[in-house]
Amino acid sequence: MSVKVDQFCDKLRDRLNALEGQMQSVKTSVKDVPAKAEKAVREKLDQARTKLEAQKERVEKARVELKARADQKVAEVKEAINEWKAKHEVRKLNARAERSEAYADAAMVLALASIDEAEEAALEAVAARMDADAAK
Repeated sequence: MSVKVDQFCDKLRDRLNALEGQMQSVKTSVKDVPAKAEKAVREKLDQARTKLEAQKERVEKARVELKARADQKVAEVKEAINEWKAKHEVRKLNARAERSEAYADAAMVLALASIDEAEEAALEAVAARMDADAAK
């Protein structure tokens, strides 16, 4: 494999490992919630909200990139790519590879942000349940 492919695969592997770590963190957070005091849950919820708010701009940029890539992907006809290969148009093929890598990166950003959003929603649900139980 080429160095660029290796680098991309390494970056993708790192992102997937980060996703797995975040999923474990969310799982642990939700699992441990009943044992925590209400104050700790609310602090965790505030932290999750702050983190989510900080990521909004990055997430929106990633969404725009994903849409642009999807539109561009539709425009790329398989026939044209085969023609580039046949004519050894390396510049065009490299540009396409770079766009594909950027798309994969943007998709990972959205996946990571979605996990954070899910964590916030789960913690908010727990806090709401605590409020309801306290009112009884």
